[in-house]
Amino acid sequence: MYISIDSFKKNNIECNWRTLYVGLELHLITNIDITNYAIEFLANHPEINNQDIIQLAWGGDEYDPKDLLENILKDLEDTSSYINFEKRKWRFCILESLKKEYENDIQELLDKVAEVYADFNYPEDMENFVNYLSSKDGYIPSQHTKEENVARLIKFLNDFLKKEHNYLLTFCS
Repeated sequence: MYISIDSFKKNNIECNWRTLYVGLELHLITNIDITNYAIEFLANHPEINNQDIIQLAWGGDEYDPKDLLENILKDLEDTSSYINFEKRKWRFCILESLKKEYENDIQELLDKVAEVYADFNYPEDMENFVNYLSSKDGYIPSQHTKEENVARLIKFLNDFLKKEHNYLLTFCS
């Protein structure tokens, strides 16, 4: 799966070097995305003279972007504790992008949500809106119409996205 880092801007979620590193590790972005981010970063921070960032902006195949990102992250405080948070940011942006992309095909949206659930190692906080999982709250789908069942899943998805967005905005501030 590929997702543009512009999704972070659209959702007012901070995208930084850690975000890029995790996105690269998850195979969600390309080297071009990293190069474009580095170019924009240097344009906004002309005083920066970090050779790793300059090399990322320059691009090319001579250097491994992952190695350069690791060097940049070494200069920051402990990054290991941020990995799960960065994954949450990616997951949120992916789900928001899918919601917009498949707004006219709800069944496909729910199928894509189930893929994200698997891609992110089956996070518990997504279980109530994954279409193939059984309800844990006593809800019995067979006693409802397909439309009611789908509406319920979409409501849970929207509630999750709202809550997750608020959490990410609070943590990023």
